[in-house]
Amino acid sequence: MAKTKNWTLSYAMIAPLIITFGILVIGCNNVSQNQTISNDESCRLVKHQMGETEVCGTPEKVVALSPHILDSILALGVQPIAYAEATNLNIQVYDNPAQQIPYIGKWITTKPVALGDRKSPSLERLTMLKPDLIIGEDWLHKDEYSLLSQIAPTLLFTDQQPTTQEQSWQYDINGIAKALGRETEAQQLINDFEKKIEITRQILQPVVEKYPRVFLMSSNVITNFNAQSQSTTAKLLEKIGFQIVKPSNIVEQGNISQEVLPQIEADIIIVLSWNEDDFYSPESILREKWATNPLLNTMSVFQEGRVFFVDYQLWGSNIRGPLTDLLILEKLPDLLLTTLKNSS
Repeated sequence: MAKTKNWTLSYAMIAPLIITFGILVIGCNNVSQNQTISNDESCRLVKHQMGETEVCGTPEKVVALSPHILDSILALGVQPIAYAEATNLNIQVYDNPAQQIPYIGKWITTKPVALGDRKSPSLERLTMLKPDLIIGEDWLHKDEYSLLSQIAPTLLFTDQQPTTQEQSWQYDINGIAKALGRETEAQQLINDFEKKIEITRQILQPVVEKYPRVFLMSSNVITNFNAQSQSTTAKLLEKIGFQIVKPSNIVEQGNISQEVLPQIEADIIIVLSWNEDDFYSPESILREKWATNPLLNTMSVFQEGRVFFVDYQLWGSNIRGPLTDLLILEKLPDLLLTTLKNSS
């Protein structure tokens, strides 16, 4: 279990927490860069977006505050005590995570407490759990960082790297691994990923040669069409050898008019599907809507069977972790090799 440094806070400092949680929270153990690390040999300073935090021992009660963080810790062999999903599913406990948590829930062997929405995780439940370590993302949780840090050692990471050469998880996996004492496992993940890329590249080489240009977009086929040239799937496809179509008149993440889509020169279109009414399987709904749309269903790429509908949860950038990449790389051959069958 991770050790923490504790000291008594003044009433003025803890009053807001008493009001919010009804209990006294003690123990903020974030350390600045000027502080000296403990003499305990099991302790280490871990850099993250909010500075440096001392983590001692092996954390056993670990909280994941987003799908990306959950993917990363599971890939490193660590089970969560609590988890905040992309949306509030009104679940108290993930007692059947394989069914309740899309795609990566099958790797969970615990029954994590549900913390609600990743954008506003329940601080009261977190306090009651008394975790050893809380891990989140800076873009989601930096405003709550001081409160989170009083509950347990808290680290907030970013996977937004300056360049686009790496998959997003490769940018923060080493920091997460250091906090968990799993640095060897992190390097193994990176090595295994490169091997899997090479295998998939060889399998899909005939498709790359025949249909090299891929356009990725997210859509609900009602009000939203967005380019996704920097998504998880786009980066994987580039590594495999595909050319990701980036029309000059379309802004990344910007709304696209339906009328523009038939003008985009692409051999393959992958629609990262989402639907506010169906969290678990939106792609079938999107496929039906596209097929009945008089503008979209006349596109030659659709009529020739080269428009594919996949779930944004996995294929977009919602989870974007090492397990996510593994699942996508496993599914890509079955998805794209059909283009060769359709053309024969």
